[in-house]
Amino acid sequence: MNNTKLSTQPYKGTVDMYPTEVLKQNFLFNIWKRVAKRYGYEEYDTPLLEDANLYRVKSGDEIANNQLFNFLDKGGREIALRPEMTPSLARVIAAKKNELILPIRWFNIGRFYRYEKPQKGRTREFVQLNIDIFGIPTTEAEIEIIQFVMSVMEELKAPKDTYDLKINNRYLLDYLFDNILLLDTELKPKVARALDNYLKMSSNDFNSYLIELGLTEAQVSKTVEYLSWTIEDLKKIEDVSRGAKELIELFDKANALSISNISFAPYIVRGLAYYTGTVIEMYDIGGNDNPRALFGGGRYDDLLELFGEGKLPAFGLGWGEVTTMDYLNTYNLLPELNTETKIFVPLLNEKFYKETSDLVTYLRSMGINTQMQLTEAKLAKQLKYADRKNIPWVVILGEEEVNKGVVQLKDMQKKESFEIKKEDVIGKIE
Repeated sequence: MNNTKLSTQPYKGTVDMYPTEVLKQNFLFNIWKRVAKRYGYEEYDTPLLEDANLYRVKSGDEIANNQLFNFLDKGGREIALRPEMTPSLARVIAAKKNELILPIRWFNIGRFYRYEKPQKGRTREFVQLNIDIFGIPTTEAEIEIIQFVMSVMEELKAPKDTYDLKINNRYLLDYLFDNILLLDTELKPKVARALDNYLKMSSNDFNSYLIELGLTEAQVSKTVEYLSWTIEDLKKIEDVSRGAKELIELFDKANALSISNISFAPYIVRGLAYYTGTVIEMYDIGGNDNPRALFGGGRYDDLLELFGEGKLPAFGLGWGEVTTMDYLNTYNLLPELNTETKIFVPLLNEKFYKETSDLVTYLRSMGINTQMQLTEAKLAKQLKYADRKNIPWVVILGEEEVNKGVVQLKDMQKKESFEIKKEDVIGKIE
């Protein structure tokens, strides 16, 4: 006999979700889903298992080489648990590109896996909303996704002074690298990575880091100057920079629609390799408790070329559940969430098991979430159970009630009870 004692702890970087935590999680998921459908987006899904090459080609070195949960299956194929959705989504779109009606508006709420160091706001298993629009080459696609974001924040009752959607454009970075800094090809990804970490470093450390990468003092000075740019500065180069022109157009449209809580942030890069234009990240700006972005995303017009297809304009984002729950907890935005069971029905005497079961079946058939006591016990003990489970109503059926053809309905909050016909229970508790 094996006497090894197994640990009760989940795998590192994952968490057990008890019912109370699932209720909180579903509060967020239901808002994501409800608002996405309000905007006309349809739900889809893809397998958790994918060919590892799907991520090696386009997800970037950090994910492909360091963060994949990958293995060889029994057929010798290298398989990976999906670390993100966009490559899988592009594969699905490419497979039926000629059958799908443009524009495509899809969303998914799914699980993802990355082998990275667990820390606040980051786990190895996580749930993420992905919402994307295909077939719109203009900034109206960005505007719609931004409007979706703001609608979600309104549903969450998020204070306006606690969040900011920061926006940049990868073509503006190309202008910085090619026209201002005149960087060699090998330096571009290194400087991009430095910019991506700009908020995490002091100004002195940032400047020193750029020098270590091989930039001259003049190039460092120009980079620092670039980081102070505003939309007004972009207007000086909009005729020669596609990124500047697209950003100006985007902010003009957002202003015309009175969209708030957005700002131009020249340091937003996004680490993934497939972004081609607008890039976005949203941050908690109400304090220092949540330094990680709540979500990130951008335009990726070239991704279908991986599958031998032509370009298809695309814009979308991945909104993390872990960082968002941290944000909601920070500002006490989660409502009081109790069990979704509406009624508890005690079993006072086994001889009334059938009558009690029939009552429960009736209540359930009327769409009422109803839990039944399965073994006879003292009423006081059963009422205590219902109270501890925060079940708001108890429907009691004893010998007296059976003889009268009624039930006793008990309001667990007000501690009030009254006799009522079972057909009238639904109207009373709603």
